[in-house]
Amino acid sequence: MRGIPPIRDAVRDDLPTVAAINTAAAPGVSLLTLNELEDLWHRATAFWVAGEANEVAAYLIGFADTAAYDGEEFGWFRAREAGFLHIDQVAVAPSARRAGLGRALYAHAARAAQERTLTWLTCGVNLRPPNPESLRFHAAIGFREVGRLETRDGLLVSLEQTLLDGGTRRPTCRRSRKR
Repeated sequence: MRGIPPIRDAVRDDLPTVAAINTAAAPGVSLLTLNELEDLWHRATAFWVAGEANEVAAYLIGFADTAAYDGEEFGWFRAREAGFLHIDQVAVAPSARRAGLGRALYAHAARAAQERTLTWLTCGVNLRPPNPESLRFHAAIGFREVGRLETRDGLLVSLEQTLLDGGTRRPTCRRSRKR
């Protein structure tokens, strides 16, 4: 892969490729059916893909704090914080890993959140099953754990956030082991 492909809004025709990337990324991300992806595509604040037209190498799904969304990690943050864009899923095709696409998608999300005057990016990273690569990635781009959540489907998730404005405010979320 040469350089970072453009990041663009996903279109319906991208969803089968997104589904294949999602499947390849499990268990680091929750498996989603094509119908679930289409529902998220309609409801998400952000559903972006990295790739030229008819090509997808990575995707990101995100929700602003005011979105009508019922994800468990999102709900945990919404109960404690305002002014955030929650990264619900990000995944990169196996053939495109280690090419900077994850960083590029997060940078794109940060710019979009700042344009909406949001203050935080939030996300969840699996601790059970373990996802050490994702934990290292998020730490390297400035995320820190502010809580943990045991989900209904048995996952243990590190709830993480990073401040967008480069300021020194501490996260206002209180550490918690359960919802």
